[in-house]
Amino acid sequence: MGDSEAGFCVGPVLVAVLASACATPHEARPSAELAYVGSSTVANFLRDAEPVYGAVRLTIDTAPESEGGELAIEQGTTDLAGVAYPPRAETLRAGVTATLIGRDAIAVIVNDRNPVRELGRDQMRAIFTGQVRNWDELGGPDLSVRPLVVGEESATRRIFRGAVLAGAEYAGCEEVRPDRAILDAVAREPGGIGHISFSFLEGALGIHSVAVDGEWPSVTNFEYPITRPLYLLWRRGNPAVEAFVGWIQGEEGQRVVMRRFAGTGVVGSVQAVARAAEGMGTLVVRTETDPYMDDVLTYFPHRPYDVLTRDGRLVRRVPNHVGQHDEKPTSVDLPPGTYVIRTETSRWGRIECFVTIESGTSTEVDVEELLKRRG
Repeated sequence: MGDSEAGFCVGPVLVAVLASACATPHEARPSAELAYVGSSTVANFLRDAEPVYGAVRLTIDTAPESEGGELAIEQGTTDLAGVAYPPRAETLRAGVTATLIGRDAIAVIVNDRNPVRELGRDQMRAIFTGQVRNWDELGGPDLSVRPLVVGEESATRRIFRGAVLAGAEYAGCEEVRPDRAILDAVAREPGGIGHISFSFLEGALGIHSVAVDGEWPSVTNFEYPITRPLYLLWRRGNPAVEAFVGWIQGEEGQRVVMRRFAGTGVVGSVQAVARAAEGMGTLVVRTETDPYMDDVLTYFPHRPYDVLTRDGRLVRRVPNHVGQHDEKPTSVDLPPGTYVIRTETSRWGRIECFVTIESGTSTEVDVEELLKRRG
Protein backbone atom coordinates (compact mmCIF):
# COMPACT_ATOMS: atom_id res chain seq x y z
CA MET A 1 0.00 0.00 0.00
CA GLY A 2 2.98 2.33 -0.22
CA ASP A 3 3.27 4.81 2.63
CA SER A 4 0.73 3.19 4.95
CA GLU A 5 -0.89 -0.06 5.88
CA ALA A 6 -4.65 -0.61 5.86
CA GLY A 7 -6.31 -2.58 8.64
CA PHE A 8 -8.88 -2.52 11.38
CA CYS A 9 -7.73 0.22 13.74
CA VAL A 10 -4.02 -0.43 13.41
CA GLY A 11 -3.21 3.16 14.31
CA PRO A 12 -4.59 6.46 15.53
CA VAL A 13 -6.33 7.38 12.29
CA LEU A 14 -10.03 6.77 11.81
CA VAL A 15 -11.56 5.90 8.50
CA ALA A 16 -15.31 5.69 8.42
CA VAL A 17 -17.50 4.88 5.46
CA LEU A 18 -21.01 6.20 5.78
CA ALA A 19 -24.14 5.39 3.86
CA SER A 20 -24.94 8.33 1.63
CA ALA A 21 -28.58 8.86 2.58
CA CYS A 22 -29.36 12.55 2.40
CA ALA A 23 -30.81 14.46 5.32
CA THR A 24 -34.41 15.54 5.05
CA PRO A 25 -34.51 19.27 4.25
CA HIS A 26 -35.15 21.37 7.36
CA GLU A 27 -38.29 22.91 5.93
CA ALA A 28 -39.80 19.44 5.30
CA ARG A 29 -39.23 18.10 8.80
CA PRO A 30 -42.40 17.67 10.89
CA SER A 31 -42.04 19.60 14.14
CA ALA A 32 -43.14 17.76 17.26
CA GLU A 33 -42.55 17.00 20.90
CA LEU A 34 -41.21 13.48 21.35
CA ALA A 35 -40.69 11.44 24.50
CA TYR A 36 -37.56 9.34 24.98
CA VAL A 37 -36.94 6.68 27.60
CA GLY A 38 -33.86 4.51 27.93
CA SER A 39 -30.09 4.39 27.75
CA SER A 40 -28.27 7.40 29.13
CA THR A 41 -25.55 6.74 26.56
CA VAL A 42 -27.97 7.06 23.64
CA ALA A 43 -29.38 10.14 25.38
CA ASN A 44 -25.95 11.81 25.09
CA PHE A 45 -26.36 11.63 21.32
CA LEU A 46 -29.96 12.87 21.43
CA ARG A 47 -28.96 15.95 23.42
CA ASP A 48 -26.30 16.69 20.79
CA ALA A 49 -28.75 16.05 17.95
CA GLU A 50 -31.76 18.06 19.12
CA PRO A 51 -30.37 21.56 18.39
CA VAL A 52 -28.79 20.45 15.10
CA TYR A 53 -31.95 18.80 13.79
CA GLY A 54 -34.05 21.66 15.04
CA ALA A 55 -37.51 20.19 14.43
CA VAL A 56 -38.20 18.15 17.57
CA ARG A 57 -38.34 18.93 21.27
CA LEU A 58 -37.32 15.93 23.32
CA THR A 59 -38.28 15.00 26.85
CA ILE A 60 -35.59 12.61 28.04
CA ASP A 61 -35.91 10.07 30.86
CA THR A 62 -32.79 7.98 31.45
CA ALA A 63 -33.57 6.72 34.94
CA PRO A 64 -34.89 3.35 33.63
CA GLU A 65 -31.81 2.99 31.38
CA SER A 66 -31.84 0.45 28.51
CA GLU A 67 -34.08 -2.20 30.07
CA GLY A 68 -36.73 0.31 31.04
CA GLY A 69 -36.62 1.94 27.63
CA GLU A 70 -37.15 -1.37 25.87
CA LEU A 71 -40.14 -2.11 28.10
CA ALA A 72 -41.59 1.38 27.52
CA ILE A 73 -41.50 1.11 23.73
CA GLU A 74 -43.03 -2.37 23.89
CA GLN A 75 -45.89 -0.99 25.98
CA GLY A 76 -46.30 2.04 23.75
CA THR A 77 -45.67 4.59 26.51
CA THR A 78 -42.86 6.46 24.70
CA ASP A 79 -42.10 7.68 21.18
CA LEU A 80 -38.44 6.70 21.21
CA ALA A 81 -36.39 4.30 23.30
CA GLY A 82 -32.66 3.72 23.43
CA VAL A 83 -30.79 0.51 24.18
CA ALA A 84 -27.05 -0.09 24.31
CA TYR A 85 -27.34 -3.72 23.20
CA PRO A 86 -29.17 -5.62 20.43
CA PRO A 87 -32.91 -5.52 21.27
CA ARG A 88 -34.72 -8.69 22.31
CA ALA A 89 -36.55 -10.73 19.68
CA GLU A 90 -39.75 -10.30 21.69
CA THR A 91 -39.47 -6.54 21.33
CA LEU A 92 -39.16 -6.74 17.56
CA ARG A 93 -42.05 -9.20 17.32
CA ALA A 94 -44.17 -6.64 19.17
CA GLY A 95 -43.93 -4.33 16.14
CA VAL A 96 -40.99 -2.25 17.29
CA THR A 97 -38.38 -1.12 14.75
CA ALA A 98 -34.72 -1.09 15.81
CA THR A 99 -32.32 1.33 14.10
CA LEU A 100 -28.59 1.03 14.66
CA ILE A 101 -27.19 4.55 15.16
CA GLY A 102 -23.56 3.89 16.11
CA ARG A 103 -21.12 2.02 18.32
CA ASP A 104 -19.84 2.94 21.77
CA ALA A 105 -16.75 2.08 23.80
CA ILE A 106 -17.06 1.36 27.52
CA ALA A 107 -14.17 3.05 29.26
CA VAL A 108 -12.53 1.92 32.49
CA ILE A 109 -11.71 4.92 34.67
CA VAL A 110 -9.57 5.46 37.77
CA ASN A 111 -8.79 8.43 39.98
CA ASP A 112 -6.33 10.91 38.48
CA ARG A 113 -3.97 10.42 41.44
CA ASN A 114 -3.68 6.73 40.61
CA PRO A 115 -0.57 6.21 38.43
CA VAL A 116 -1.96 3.02 36.83
CA ARG A 117 -2.42 3.60 33.10
CA GLU A 118 -3.12 0.09 31.79
CA LEU A 119 -4.91 -3.06 32.96
CA GLY A 120 -5.48 -6.43 31.41
CA ARG A 121 -8.90 -8.04 31.36
CA ASP A 122 -7.67 -10.71 33.78
CA GLN A 123 -6.62 -7.99 36.24
CA MET A 124 -9.97 -6.22 35.90
CA ARG A 125 -11.79 -9.52 36.40
CA ALA A 126 -9.90 -9.93 39.67
CA ILE A 127 -10.84 -6.38 40.71
CA PHE A 128 -14.57 -6.60 39.96
CA THR A 129 -14.94 -10.09 41.47
CA GLY A 130 -13.33 -9.06 44.75
CA GLN A 131 -10.09 -11.04 44.37
CA VAL A 132 -7.79 -7.98 44.34
CA ARG A 133 -8.16 -5.52 47.19
CA ASN A 134 -5.07 -3.31 46.95
CA TRP A 135 -3.59 -1.43 44.01
CA ASP A 136 -0.08 -2.56 44.98
CA GLU A 137 -1.06 -6.01 43.65
CA LEU A 138 -1.40 -4.38 40.20
CA GLY A 139 1.77 -2.31 40.20
CA GLY A 140 0.07 0.70 41.76
CA PRO A 141 0.31 2.43 45.15
CA ASP A 142 -0.48 0.90 48.55
CA LEU A 143 -4.12 1.86 48.32
CA SER A 144 -7.38 -0.01 48.78
CA VAL A 145 -9.25 -0.81 45.58
CA ARG A 146 -12.81 0.49 45.47
CA PRO A 147 -14.68 -0.97 42.45
CA LEU A 148 -17.81 0.89 41.36
CA VAL A 149 -20.48 -0.41 38.98
CA VAL A 150 -23.60 1.06 37.42
CA GLY A 151 -27.07 -0.25 38.25
CA GLU A 152 -28.46 -3.53 36.94
CA GLU A 153 -30.84 -1.67 34.63
CA SER A 154 -27.89 -0.21 32.69
CA ALA A 155 -26.59 -2.08 29.65
CA THR A 156 -23.09 -0.90 30.53
CA ARG A 157 -23.03 -3.29 33.49
CA ARG A 158 -24.17 -6.25 31.38
CA ILE A 159 -21.80 -5.59 28.47
CA PHE A 160 -18.81 -5.07 30.77
CA ARG A 161 -19.56 -8.31 32.62
CA GLY A 162 -19.74 -10.24 29.35
CA ALA A 163 -16.52 -8.76 27.97
CA VAL A 164 -14.43 -8.84 31.15
CA LEU A 165 -15.74 -11.18 33.85
CA ALA A 166 -15.99 -14.31 31.68
CA GLY A 167 -19.29 -15.38 33.23
CA ALA A 168 -18.36 -14.58 36.83
CA GLU A 169 -20.56 -12.38 39.01
CA TYR A 170 -19.62 -8.96 40.35
CA ALA A 171 -18.44 -9.11 43.97
CA GLY A 172 -17.32 -6.49 46.45
CA CYS A 173 -18.58 -3.66 44.21
CA GLU A 174 -20.61 -0.59 45.08
CA GLU A 175 -23.56 0.32 42.84
CA VAL A 176 -23.80 3.91 41.61
CA ARG A 177 -26.81 5.55 39.96
CA PRO A 178 -27.22 7.19 37.53
CA ASP A 179 -24.36 6.11 35.26
CA ARG A 180 -22.89 9.61 35.09
CA ALA A 181 -22.43 9.66 38.89
CA ILE A 182 -19.56 7.18 38.56
CA LEU A 183 -17.39 10.03 37.26
CA ASP A 184 -17.74 12.01 40.48
CA ALA A 185 -17.52 8.89 42.66
CA VAL A 186 -14.18 7.85 41.15
CA ALA A 187 -12.90 11.43 41.27
CA ARG A 188 -13.65 11.57 45.03
CA GLU A 189 -12.15 8.18 45.86
CA PRO A 190 -8.34 7.79 45.38
CA GLY A 191 -8.69 4.00 45.02
CA GLY A 192 -11.81 4.14 42.85
CA ILE A 193 -12.25 2.28 39.56
CA GLY A 194 -15.41 2.20 37.48
CA HIS A 195 -16.82 1.63 34.03
CA ILE A 196 -18.83 4.07 31.90
CA SER A 197 -19.57 4.93 28.30
CA PHE A 198 -16.71 6.78 26.61
CA SER A 199 -19.32 9.38 25.59
CA PHE A 200 -19.42 10.71 29.18
CA LEU A 201 -15.70 11.46 29.44
CA GLU A 202 -15.57 14.79 27.62
CA GLY A 203 -14.78 17.47 30.19
CA ALA A 204 -14.67 15.03 33.12
CA LEU A 205 -12.30 16.11 35.89
CA GLY A 206 -10.39 14.09 38.47
CA ILE A 207 -10.34 10.82 36.52
CA HIS A 208 -8.54 9.22 33.61
CA SER A 209 -9.28 6.21 31.46
CA VAL A 210 -6.90 3.26 31.32
CA ALA A 211 -5.84 1.12 28.40
CA VAL A 212 -7.39 -2.36 28.35
CA ASP A 213 -5.06 -5.07 27.06
CA GLY A 214 -2.96 -2.31 25.51
CA GLU A 215 -5.85 -0.60 23.69
CA TRP A 216 -7.21 2.84 24.54
CA PRO A 217 -10.92 3.64 24.36
CA SER A 218 -11.86 6.09 21.61
CA VAL A 219 -14.31 6.47 18.74
CA THR A 220 -11.46 5.58 16.37
CA ASN A 221 -10.10 2.39 17.90
CA PHE A 222 -11.97 -0.71 16.82
CA GLU A 223 -9.39 -2.93 18.48
CA TYR A 224 -10.58 -1.75 21.89
CA PRO A 225 -12.14 -4.87 23.46
CA ILE A 226 -15.20 -3.44 25.28
CA THR A 227 -17.68 -2.02 22.78
CA ARG A 228 -21.40 -2.30 22.11
CA PRO A 229 -23.98 -1.23 19.50
CA LEU A 230 -26.45 1.59 20.16
CA TYR A 231 -30.04 1.34 18.92
CA LEU A 232 -33.04 3.61 18.76
CA LEU A 233 -36.34 1.74 19.13
CA TRP A 234 -39.51 3.21 17.64
CA ARG A 235 -42.82 2.38 16.00
CA ARG A 236 -43.85 3.29 12.49
CA GLY A 237 -46.77 5.62 11.87
CA ASN A 238 -45.52 8.83 13.50
CA PRO A 239 -44.19 11.16 10.73
CA ALA A 240 -42.06 13.17 13.16
CA VAL A 241 -40.38 10.04 14.52
CA GLU A 242 -39.81 8.62 11.04
CA ALA A 243 -38.31 11.87 9.78
CA PHE A 244 -36.01 12.18 12.80
CA VAL A 245 -34.76 8.59 12.53
CA GLY A 246 -34.19 9.06 8.79
CA TRP A 247 -32.11 12.15 9.52
CA ILE A 248 -30.02 10.26 12.09
CA GLN A 249 -29.17 7.64 9.47
CA GLY A 250 -28.20 10.29 6.95
CA GLU A 251 -25.15 12.45 6.50
CA GLU A 252 -25.92 15.24 8.96
CA GLY A 253 -27.16 12.92 11.70
CA GLN A 254 -24.12 10.68 11.47
CA ARG A 255 -21.89 13.74 11.82
CA VAL A 256 -23.51 14.31 15.19
CA VAL A 257 -23.15 10.63 16.13
CA MET A 258 -19.42 10.85 15.46
CA ARG A 259 -18.91 13.51 18.09
CA ARG A 260 -18.99 10.77 20.74
CA PHE A 261 -19.36 7.43 18.94
CA ALA A 262 -18.30 5.52 15.85
CA GLY A 263 -20.78 5.96 13.01
CA THR A 264 -22.74 3.10 11.51
CA GLY A 265 -20.46 2.82 8.49
CA VAL A 266 -17.05 2.66 10.18
CA VAL A 267 -15.12 -0.13 8.50
CA GLY A 268 -11.50 0.26 9.57
CA SER A 269 -8.47 2.51 9.73
CA VAL A 270 -5.11 3.21 8.20
CA GLN A 271 -1.77 3.84 9.83
CA ALA A 272 0.39 6.84 8.98
CA VAL A 273 4.04 5.81 8.90
CA ALA A 274 6.05 7.98 6.50
CA ARG A 275 7.29 11.49 7.25
CA ALA A 276 5.81 14.52 5.49
CA ALA A 277 6.66 18.22 5.33
CA GLU A 278 7.18 19.91 8.70
CA GLY A 279 3.92 21.21 10.13
CA MET A 280 1.77 19.48 7.51
CA GLY A 281 0.47 16.02 6.81
CA THR A 282 0.19 14.32 3.43
CA LEU A 283 -2.89 12.45 2.24
CA VAL A 284 -3.11 9.99 -0.64
CA VAL A 285 -6.54 8.56 -1.46
CA ARG A 286 -6.77 5.58 -3.79
CA THR A 287 -10.28 6.08 -5.10
CA GLU A 288 -11.93 3.88 -7.73
CA THR A 289 -10.56 4.12 -11.26
CA ASP A 290 -12.36 4.64 -14.56
CA PRO A 291 -10.96 3.28 -17.82
CA TYR A 292 -9.80 5.77 -20.43
CA MET A 293 -8.79 4.45 -23.84
CA ASP A 294 -6.66 6.40 -26.27
CA ASP A 295 -5.68 5.20 -29.72
CA VAL A 296 -3.24 2.63 -28.35
CA LEU A 297 -3.64 1.89 -24.62
CA THR A 298 -6.20 1.90 -21.84
CA TYR A 299 -5.46 3.95 -18.73
CA PHE A 300 -7.13 3.90 -15.31
CA PRO A 301 -7.09 7.35 -13.69
CA HIS A 302 -8.43 7.63 -10.13
CA ARG A 303 -11.78 9.29 -9.51
CA PRO A 304 -11.85 12.75 -7.92
CA TYR A 305 -12.75 13.37 -4.30
CA ASP A 306 -13.57 16.25 -1.97
CA VAL A 307 -11.87 17.10 1.32
CA LEU A 308 -14.29 18.62 3.86
CA THR A 309 -14.19 19.65 7.49
CA ARG A 310 -16.04 17.51 10.04
CA ASP A 311 -19.04 19.84 9.82
CA GLY A 312 -19.20 19.58 6.03
CA ARG A 313 -17.38 22.72 4.81
CA LEU A 314 -15.43 22.16 1.60
CA VAL A 315 -11.66 22.42 2.04
CA ARG A 316 -10.45 21.23 -1.34
CA ARG A 317 -11.57 19.41 -4.48
CA VAL A 318 -8.94 16.93 -5.64
CA PRO A 319 -9.08 15.75 -9.30
CA ASN A 320 -6.81 12.85 -8.19
CA HIS A 321 -5.08 12.61 -11.56
CA VAL A 322 -3.23 14.90 -13.95
CA GLY A 323 -4.82 14.22 -17.30
CA GLN A 324 -6.56 11.04 -18.39
CA HIS A 325 -3.26 9.20 -18.85
CA ASP A 326 -2.24 9.62 -15.19
CA GLU A 327 -2.81 6.50 -13.04
CA LYS A 328 -1.12 7.80 -9.90
CA PRO A 329 -3.34 9.29 -7.15
CA THR A 330 -2.53 12.85 -6.14
CA SER A 331 -0.51 13.56 -3.00
CA VAL A 332 -2.23 16.35 -1.02
CA ASP A 333 -0.67 18.36 1.81
CA LEU A 334 -3.08 19.33 4.60
CA PRO A 335 -2.78 20.98 8.00
CA PRO A 336 -3.17 18.54 10.92
CA GLY A 337 -6.79 17.82 11.78
CA THR A 338 -9.74 15.57 11.12
CA TYR A 339 -11.35 15.65 7.68
CA VAL A 340 -14.11 13.99 5.70
CA ILE A 341 -13.16 12.51 2.32
CA ARG A 342 -16.08 12.24 -0.12
CA THR A 343 -16.03 10.30 -3.37
CA GLU A 344 -18.30 8.35 -5.72
CA THR A 345 -18.20 4.55 -5.98
CA SER A 346 -19.76 2.18 -8.48
CA ARG A 347 -21.49 -0.07 -5.94
CA TRP A 348 -22.27 2.19 -2.98
CA GLY A 349 -22.73 5.54 -4.69
CA ARG A 350 -21.36 8.44 -2.71
CA ILE A 351 -19.38 7.40 0.36
CA GLU A 352 -17.36 9.32 2.89
CA CYS A 353 -14.12 8.54 4.69
CA PHE A 354 -13.42 10.13 8.07
CA VAL A 355 -9.64 10.56 8.43
CA THR A 356 -7.28 12.33 10.84
CA ILE A 357 -4.15 13.94 9.40
CA GLU A 358 -1.14 14.25 11.69
CA SER A 359 1.78 16.63 11.37
CA GLY A 360 4.80 15.17 9.64
CA THR A 361 3.08 11.99 8.44
CA SER A 362 1.83 10.64 5.14
CA THR A 363 -1.43 8.72 5.27
CA GLU A 364 -2.86 6.54 2.51
CA VAL A 365 -6.52 5.53 2.20
CA ASP A 366 -7.52 2.73 -0.15
CA VAL A 367 -11.26 3.04 -0.78
CA GLU A 368 -11.51 -0.30 -2.58
CA GLU A 369 -9.96 -2.22 0.32
CA LEU A 370 -12.28 -0.55 2.81
CA LEU A 371 -15.34 -1.39 0.74
CA LYS A 372 -14.24 -5.01 0.45
CA ARG A 373 -14.36 -5.28 4.23
CA ARG A 374 -17.79 -3.73 4.25
CA GLY A 375 -19.00 -6.47 1.92
